[in-house]
Amino acid sequence: METHQKVFFWVLGLLADRELIKGKTVGIDGTTLEANAAMRSIVRRDNGASYEEFLKGLARESGIPTPTREDLARLDCKRKKKGANKEWVNPHDEDARITKMKDGRTHLAHKAEHAVDLETGAVLAVTLQFADQGDTTTIIETLAQAGENVADLIAREAAEPEPGVNLDGIEEVVGDKGYHSGGALVAMK
Repeated sequence: METHQKVFFWVLGLLADRELIKGKTVGIDGTTLEANAAMRSIVRRDNGASYEEFLKGLARESGIPTPTREDLARLDCKRKKKGANKEWVNPHDEDARITKMKDGRTHLAHKAEHAVDLETGAVLAVTLQFADQGDTTTIIETLAQAGENVADLIAREAAEPEPGVNLDGIEEVVGDKGYHSGGALVAMK
C-alpha cells in the first residue's frame, strides 16, 4: 500500500509539473465491484458454521431432523434479512461485504471510490470502501485523501512563481444525489 501511494503521488507530481492538476473543483463517484469471493463460502462470524450448516440447524429447531435440499431451500425462502454483514463473513476475503448489485442479485463486493479534478480530469484519489457503506459515509475518506494529495502538491509548488495548483486547495465538491445529506455537507465543510 505504501509503495502504491508513493507511485500515485509521483504521478500526481508529474501531472502538476505539466499543469494538469488544478485541485479546486473535485468530482467524487464510486462503483460497486464484485469481489472474487463466493457467497456459498460465507461462514457465521460467531461460530464459523457454513450457510448450509446454519440452515440445517434451523431445520432441526423447526422439527425436521434430516432435512432435504428442498426443505432447506423452503426454509431459506421464508427467512428475511438472510445475509447480514454483522453475522456473515467470507473467510477468504474478510473485507468483502454482502451487497445487492444494480441488477438486483446479491454478491460479495467492494466499493471503489475516486476523486477527479474536474478541470483537467486527473484522478486525485482512489479509496476502497466497504460495499455496504453509503455514499454519504464514504465521501469523507475519499475527499480527505484527495485533500491530502492536493495539500502535498501545494507544499511542493508553493515556492514556484506561478503554481499550477490552486493554493487554496479544494474549494468545491461535486457528487451525484447519493452523496447529498446534511451530515455529509457539515462534515465536508
